[in-house]
Amino acid sequence: MKLQKWIAVIGSPRRGRNTEKLVDIIINVLKEKNISVEKYYLDRAQMSPCINCEYCIEAGQCHINDDISNILNEIKMSDGVILAGPSYNYNVTAQMKVLLDRTFSLNDFTGSVWRSRVGDGKKAIVVGNCKGSSKESMGYNTEAMRKVLDELEIEVLDVIEYFDTKFTPVGENMSKINCIEDRVRKSEVL
Repeated sequence: MKLQKWIAVIGSPRRGRNTEKLVDIIINVLKEKNISVEKYYLDRAQMSPCINCEYCIEAGQCHINDDISNILNEIKMSDGVILAGPSYNYNVTAQMKVLLDRTFSLNDFTGSVWRSRVGDGKKAIVVGNCKGSSKESMGYNTEAMRKVLDELEIEVLDVIEYFDTKFTPVGENMSKINCIEDRVRKSEVL
């Protein structure tokens, strides 16, 4: 069986906390399935926002050369991606927003039919968490990440949402951890 390579992009500016703990749970299960995962942290990444110059439409890549460019290349070369981040004011973090905007360069709009530049057969898992106690507290966080993956024709295997981190941090909820592990084990990642 071929060893798959995935990447995990962590959009939280707080390392080692709830978002990263959720990603680590998923990574541990993926390792059981012979999948290696390399983490990329957006908290200290050198990044510039998309400026809507449309250079990528003609050139096939973004003209900005920074850490986000490296992550975009890794997305193209990987078998799968985990996008993960907490909900900040009902949406993704500023760091994740920069990445999501820059994925526009992975779309090919030059022909009469739009197509993705990431390649076929890629899979993804979306992870979101929030301090609030309900789905409404998450806002558009996971929806924003999923929409971009859908547009890139990357198959989203699961959207994992964890609420109420203020009162029940990820490390303190073994039943939820077990549930997440089971969901990832049952997903069609291969």
